[in-house]
Amino acid sequence: MYYEHLENMQHMNITILSEDNAFDYEDYLTADVAENLSRDYYKGIVVEEDEGDAPLAAMVFEIAGIEEQETTEAVIHFLKIEYEEAAGLLFDSYKELIESYDVKKSTFMISVSEEDDSIKEKKALADAGFNVRLTEGDEIITDLEELLALPIMKSRKVPDTIFSLNEMTTRGFRNAISKSVMSGRKGVCPDLALLPFSWFDSDVSCYSEHDGNVDGLLLFHKMPSGMIAIQLMVAMSGDAQKILLGMMRKFVISLEENYGPGTKVVLNRHNYSSLALTEKLLPGGFGIPVYKGSRQEQ
Repeated sequence: MYYEHLENMQHMNITILSEDNAFDYEDYLTADVAENLSRDYYKGIVVEEDEGDAPLAAMVFEIAGIEEQETTEAVIHFLKIEYEEAAGLLFDSYKELIESYDVKKSTFMISVSEEDDSIKEKKALADAGFNVRLTEGDEIITDLEELLALPIMKSRKVPDTIFSLNEMTTRGFRNAISKSVMSGRKGVCPDLALLPFSWFDSDVSCYSEHDGNVDGLLLFHKMPSGMIAIQLMVAMSGDAQKILLGMMRKFVISLEENYGPGTKVVLNRHNYSSLALTEKLLPGGFGIPVYKGSRQEQ
C-alpha cells in the first residue's frame, strides 16, 4: 500500500458499489452507468470524505473472461476524478479488488469530457501505470432520422425469415444465445450468457431464422437515458451480409414504429463484422473521442 503520500486523505472513505447501493450514486455516475452494477461482473468504487458527501472520485469496471477460464481482464468503463489526491486511494482499492479475480491485465476506454478534456482522469491513469492515448472510440451515436435516410431504407421490404425478438420464446432465446456464445460471438457483452431476456429491447431487437434454426441476432438495450445501444450483431450461417442488412432494416422500421425521430442509437464497431457494416451504412460516421490504454497486472 502507498497511503503515506495521502496526508490529506486520512478521513476518506471507500464505498464498494453494487446493485444494492448503486442508486445512491446514480446522479454522479449517471443512470446509464449505474444500471450496469446489477450485472454479475460489474464492480464500482467511490471515494468520499464522509458517507453521503459528494464523491471525490469514482470508477466502474467489468471483470471479463471468468466464465470461459480465459485470461481474466478488467475493463474500466467509467472513471471520474474530482479531487486529484483521491485518485491514489481509488486505484489502491481497485488493485485490491481485482487481485481476488486473478486479473492479468487492465484496460480502459473512457469518453473525453467536453468541459475539461478529462485532464484529471488522464493524469490519474498515467500515475497509476497505465499507458494512455487519445483516439477515436468504437461507438458511433446516430439517430432515427439518420438511419431512415440510409440507402437500405429505400425499400421497406423485410425478408420473411426475419422476426421481431418479441416473437421468440424465452427458451428459444436462451438456445440462440448459447449458440452465439459457443461460437465465440458475444458482441459488446462478455457476460452475454448471463443477461436476462428482459435486458434486451424486444420491440426493436430482431432475429433471423431458417428452417427452424436461428442464424442471426441483432440485439439492442434501451438505456435509462433513452438511448438504444447495440449489444450483439451476429449472422451464424448462410449469406451473412444479407442477413445482417435485413435485420438492420427490420430494426430501423421497428425503431420508427416504437420511438420518436430524435431517438439516439449507439452503434459499436467492436469487431470486423460490425466495423464493416457500420462503414457501409455510415461511411462518414466518427467515433466518440476516448482515452484508451492498459497496464499489466501480473
